[in-house]
Amino acid sequence: MLLVIGALVVYVTTRTALTRQFDDALRAKTTALASIVEQEDGKIGVDSTDEIMRAFDGKTRGAFFQVWRGDGSVAAVSPSLQGGSLPLPPTDSDQPLYWNLKLQTGLAVRATGLKFQPHPANDANQPTAPVEAILVVAADRHDLDQALATLALMLTGSSLLVLVLTGVFVPRLLRRELAPLDELAAQAQRITAESLAQRFATDGLPGELAPISSRLNDLLQRLETAFVRERQFSDDLAHEFRTPIAELRSLAEFALKWPENRSGDADRNVLAIAMQMENIVNRLLAIARCDMGLVDIEAQPVELKSLVSTVCGPLEKRGADRQLSFQMNFPTTLEIESDPTLLRSIVTNLLDNAVEYSKPGSPVELKGESQNGNFTLAVTNAVQQLNAEDVPHLFERFWRKDAARSGGEHSGLGLPLARAFAESLGYTLTATLKDDACLTMELSGLTKSKHLVSPVLTPT
Repeated sequence: MLLVIGALVVYVTTRTALTRQFDDALRAKTTALASIVEQEDGKIGVDSTDEIMRAFDGKTRGAFFQVWRGDGSVAAVSPSLQGGSLPLPPTDSDQPLYWNLKLQTGLAVRATGLKFQPHPANDANQPTAPVEAILVVAADRHDLDQALATLALMLTGSSLLVLVLTGVFVPRLLRRELAPLDELAAQAQRITAESLAQRFATDGLPGELAPISSRLNDLLQRLETAFVRERQFSDDLAHEFRTPIAELRSLAEFALKWPENRSGDADRNVLAIAMQMENIVNRLLAIARCDMGLVDIEAQPVELKSLVSTVCGPLEKRGADRQLSFQMNFPTTLEIESDPTLLRSIVTNLLDNAVEYSKPGSPVELKGESQNGNFTLAVTNAVQQLNAEDVPHLFERFWRKDAARSGGEHSGLGLPLARAFAESLGYTLTATLKDDACLTMELSGLTKSKHLVSPVLTPT
């Protein structure tokens, strides 16, 4: 369609230009001929001696004229017409007229007409009344038609040639150029959850596809990491629930087999196991809602030292059993703006972790400070059997140094939950293991909260 439209535009434009050029030449010839038409005593004649008449003498084929008087009678005819005649044009138009016609001999010509008053043959003898004449001049349009026919043939031939070449070569070229893209699509279609380790080739690709392949590889890397993390999470969750479920089953089978020996301790054990499982589920739900941003944050002034002291109270007995001491180093006043519930949960998990895993007989150092609109709360305690390779895993769900998961009440969700709450508050929670086997958990952030209230979450 574009070729046809383009060819038509070229043809029409060229035909208009050539026809206008032909008409201009024809009009100039008509004007020149009108200048040698004379009148004398009411008669009209043409000065046959003028040089202009050579084009109409019949010896050179292609130019014709005819002159009429105002009453329609013929006044003069060019010798080139050889007894023929030209049609009389309409006389009611003020604009130049051009038309195509065929002579009696079959010759195709283009003609134009002119209505004018011939000048007197002798300027001294002025006519008693104006005499009007009508002049029609025609010229052979063979060359014009031939040029237009040649142009039409060339445009048609070139358009057909372009169509043929396009139909033959473009599909092959497209197949060759799109082959890498097709291969990329086929490889992407073959990728499943079990084959996320595959990567798209980047060598030999066109420059346009290389960035796409690199981005797809980055996406596969993130997907693979996420799938590995989710599989590990599922395995850890199953492992975490396997022991309490086995204990519940054992207690239930014992109660069914020997109901007369059922005691209150068995019910208390069932309740403890159920509460442990409920605690795991609640913590997982809390972490999930933090990840989705569905946490209610209501900022209030909080005195950090007072909050830490309150959290330390219930842990003192457990610390005394392990010969631990709390050493607090806080300024006189350290007030921050935060959500007290979430902040208390973070501090509780940090101190609970410190009490549980500190080296017996060592101190637990609590230090708070504020500077330039930022606060820092650090919990430092001596640890055993923990190395630098273990530190990045401390905030992973269900991770514990003891691979057998024989740690009692702890499920490995306290620190992940603390970090999730910290990120929801806009804080940063990091872990650092020093050379003296002291682990420091550092919570830092702005003293003035910039968070707004969002959907409700009851932290556990």
